Amino acid sequence: MMASKSTKTQVVTIDDSAMEEFKVEVFDIRKYNAIFYTIRDLYGKESRRQLGDDFDWKAFKAQFEICFGTPEERRYSVEQLLTFAQMKFNMGKEDLLAYNRKSWEIRNKQEELRAKEQGIPVNGIPF
Repeated sequence: MMASKSTKTQVVTIDDSAMEEFKVEVFDIRKYNAIFYTIRDLYGKESRRQLGDDFDWKAFKAQFEICFGTPEERRYSVEQLLTFAQMKFNMGKEDLLAYNRKSWEIRNKQEELRAKEQGIPVNGIPF
């Protein structure tokens, strides 16, 4: 009996360089900041858990910047950050992005509550 060969269709990547100023970066690159800040938040929370009352968020941020740089300088690639997050927190890209979305939802709710307490309209809606 003759073994059947499987044929795979090769996908040709679309070249969008003609989009010029409208060109969109690759998804992972666009999500760099979200991944970076999520790792910083997770690392900080774990450090705070370990250090207890000795934890200083301002000092942590300064030390984190020494080690990881800033999102603007992109010292590490997305792949390196994802590998680090997987190793330290057992979280992949989708987990990190979900964490980041949830974090923003919580921040927005807190902002709305503070505004409501102060009687400040949020999104043009008075309380």
